[in-house]
Amino acid sequence: MMKAQVEKLYTCWNKQSDKKKAIIKAVLIGCIWILGIIFFVLNRQAFYGVNKHGNSSLLKKKAALYFFSLIVIPPCLFAKNKLSKEANRILNIHIMEWFPVICFFVVELVFQTDLLHMAFYRIVYNILLYMVVMYLFYAVTGRIRVAVIGVAVFSALFGITNIYLIEFRQIPLLASDFTVLKTAMNVAGNFNYHLSSGALVLIGFAVLAILLSGKIKQEKPGKKHRIVTAVCYLCLLTGTLKIIIFSNAFMNLSISINTFRPIKSYKSNGALLTFTRSVRLMLVEKPDGYRAETVEEIAKDYESDHVSDADFKEPNVIVIMNEAFADLQSVGNFETNEEVIPFYKSLHENTVKGFAHVSVFGGQTANSEFEFLTGDSKAFLPKGSTPYQLYIKDYVPSLTGNLKLNQYQGILAMHPYYGSGYNRVNVYQNFGFNQFITNEDFVEPKLMRSFISDESDFERIIEEYEKAKAESDDPFYLFNVTMQNHSSYTPEQDNVPDTIRILTPECQDESAQRYLNLIHLSDAALEKLIGYFEKQEEPTVVVMFGDHEPGLSNSFYESIIGKSLSSLTDEENMELYKVPFLIWANYDIEEQYIERTSLNYLHSIMLDVAGMKKSAYNKYLLNMMQEVPAINISGYFGADGNYYDNADKQSPYYEKINEYSIMEYNHLFDRKRKNEFFELLP
Repeated sequence: MMKAQVEKLYTCWNKQSDKKKAIIKAVLIGCIWILGIIFFVLNRQAFYGVNKHGNSSLLKKKAALYFFSLIVIPPCLFAKNKLSKEANRILNIHIMEWFPVICFFVVELVFQTDLLHMAFYRIVYNILLYMVVMYLFYAVTGRIRVAVIGVAVFSALFGITNIYLIEFRQIPLLASDFTVLKTAMNVAGNFNYHLSSGALVLIGFAVLAILLSGKIKQEKPGKKHRIVTAVCYLCLLTGTLKIIIFSNAFMNLSISINTFRPIKSYKSNGALLTFTRSVRLMLVEKPDGYRAETVEEIAKDYESDHVSDADFKEPNVIVIMNEAFADLQSVGNFETNEEVIPFYKSLHENTVKGFAHVSVFGGQTANSEFEFLTGDSKAFLPKGSTPYQLYIKDYVPSLTGNLKLNQYQGILAMHPYYGSGYNRVNVYQNFGFNQFITNEDFVEPKLMRSFISDESDFERIIEEYEKAKAESDDPFYLFNVTMQNHSSYTPEQDNVPDTIRILTPECQDESAQRYLNLIHLSDAALEKLIGYFEKQEEPTVVVMFGDHEPGLSNSFYESIIGKSLSSLTDEENMELYKVPFLIWANYDIEEQYIERTSLNYLHSIMLDVAGMKKSAYNKYLLNMMQEVPAINISGYFGADGNYYDNADKQSPYYEKINEYSIMEYNHLFDRKRKNEFFELLP
């Protein structure tokens, strides 16, 4: 039916005189131009950004590209290729040579990359990668038209994906994101999408490429040509991947990825080069000097406790990793009309609290879970990797496994959202959890925005505790990952109260204020939970910590810090990678304030202050913490108070750091793992 209509329309068009065709073309081009101008006028704000002075200004490059597309696209609808065979052959050669260059420049212009100051060899490597993409389509199909469309659509999708990732989480696309694709899809619907100027430019570019490709004339390639093309492409692909991903040459060229602010690497290295290079970050190498004898030498000074020792009644353990729970006023200076987390700050008796450094910012929650539960640090793993997706393939000794060995009951994991995120269903089984409670197991919970509230979440903790205690007097363990405070913090979410208000004028931000009100509610829910366990006779320990700082805008963080994020040193960046933590008991423990630690130490600290049994690895970590109080993916602080890069071989703590990496490698990757070091003994 559709084909018949198209043929009828085509016949009708051919019957028109040249004069009428010209008039119709002119009218259509005029309509497209008018509609384009109307769109620009109605959505002019989409073409504005922030200049170097912090003021709103028209993004001239994007506006120019937009209007250029209005000039070029309409005529392309009707233009005809009247070139000779030889001329088309030469033109096609130039298209294959230069179109990847155009793709590179369009994408980088959208990202506002300063190409004038980018090293020439970085530009060349980026263009080479666009060629690899384009020639893939050509090698498979033998059609230049398909190759042009393929690389243009790829460039547009790659650019648009990064535009939204940067807007929503301030982190562009890295190779490891494909290992958490299901998690990303789970939360994708919670964000407010709009057609930005950058996305509009990329869509226009793709449309223009598709229209122009229709004018390409090419002779059908022969079988011999196809075979030679395929062989040459395989050589190009192999050589490119070997150099960019599997070679150390780029380290000498200072082409690295800043995992604290990957957008900085995007702008200094180029987008596609940075993304491709991030594949290498997923490859795990053995630490220097890794041997079975070295592991034995390190382990000989530590011995795990025995579960059979019964001189102490083990307490119930409730662990809460609270989504995006952070103290923004410890990061930068701004005032609010009242205290944001008053209950947390009021706790002192039988309490250990302070700040713990984490290895993620604005997302990648599972990496914080990993560090807490295993005692392993992301410092020794590829920076863009997610261990839950890549490395936890079978049983791994952890806090959970040791509590299970120690005859704890419950052994519950709880997350009031979709269970499929971050491969948790499989990972929790490998850690030894007995049950995983998800949003599907909640009946009519109270919602905050579209997420189950911390209030309902904590009520479920109490419910599970009481259910377990009705069946047995054995100590109870539950690990909980909340959801209430998850980004984004858009104005459309009208059920968030307006109790907390930012008073400092230059720091006022609607999303930040909404976030502060959310953690104010978390604090109130914590007060109810602690109030319940205060009244219980059985010894109980409650641990709560945030997984990362909230994914708020760069401009807000810059306003509270007082300087550009791009100008922060790695040591200053550490302030954006810290969260408050709390260890509280309903029995006597020594009160402490720990100004600086990290999540990989936290469960060992809990075991120590609560008087619980510890594995040799826990004891090793507590000893390690005396020399290296805090460590994360970027660096560490030594006992001397100084900051060091993880790879700094001149550091006075380098041998200790390398020793830790050896034990972690044995824990995660060695098939001959020294289990008696990581587990409690019978």
